[in-house]
Amino acid sequence: MFGKRVVAITLICAWLAVSMGCATTQQGQEQQQAAVAGGALGAITGGLIGYALGGKKGMVAGAIAGGALGALSGWAYEKRQQAMKEAALKNKRVVIVKEDKTEKVVAEPVKLVEEDGKKYREVKVRTYKLNPQTKKEELTSDTIERVPLE
Repeated sequence: MFGKRVVAITLICAWLAVSMGCATTQQGQEQQQAAVAGGALGAITGGLIGYALGGKKGMVAGAIAGGALGALSGWAYEKRQQAMKEAALKNKRVVIVKEDKTEKVVAEPVKLVEEDGKKYREVKVRTYKLNPQTKKEELTSDTIERVPLE
């Protein structure tokens, strides 16, 4: 019985967190899906961690916080994928800035690679967040990804 309550409360918190993430999304279906996926994963993870650290009260707080953070990180993931593909296909630098100017994704093509008869473009992808205290951009991710061109 107790296990069912934990699952039920976690799922309710996940749904609430996902709903909050979706309400802020106005740029289309893909961004909303990224926020939903990030919010759900964050809420479930946050709920489980919160329960392990603080019982039922910790679970609820963890699920809400995790859902909100997950929904926000969903934007960065979706825009990162979009910028990476666009930079690879157009072979040019792509910059996407969040509407509220708190996050930015920059994708730059590096080189063309052919492997096993398939063509790929390596793309350097950087994600930045605005630090609210210093008002400066901080690099949060810097990777080189291989994008198929066919």
